[in-house]
Amino acid sequence: MTTALSHLRYLVSDFTPVLHFYRDVLRLKLAVDVPGVYAEFETPGGRLAFYRADLMAEVIGAPVATHIGDDCVMCLRVENVDAAAARVKLAGNALLTAPHDRSEWFQRVAHLKDPAGHLVELWSPLPRPPELA
Repeated sequence: MTTALSHLRYLVSDFTPVLHFYRDVLRLKLAVDVPGVYAEFETPGGRLAFYRADLMAEVIGAPVATHIGDDCVMCLRVENVDAAAARVKLAGNALLTAPHDRSEWFQRVAHLKDPAGHLVELWSPLPRPPELA
């Protein structure tokens, strides 16, 4: 599998009005709903996601959404997070988080900033327990 843009995730401080706007006003199809925390909407070009900024700050251990470029996370699905993160480091770029499992997301992830300062998440799926598959 090649690296593919899976979705754009915007970080928001006030989650409820954003959910209402995209779900009820624009009537996008809600694909994933973690009440008060995370939502993904289906669009013809891919998924549009929203996540609470305070929770993303906990994930990467640094403030986010403090200036333009921090309010959106480019999520790239990769075949192997560890290998992709190693390439990032080999090219002389720092990781914000080393590859690690986010079991509650069913994903292995690593985080970095691109040369323009945008937040990027490299991810690949983790196996789901049979009862959740």
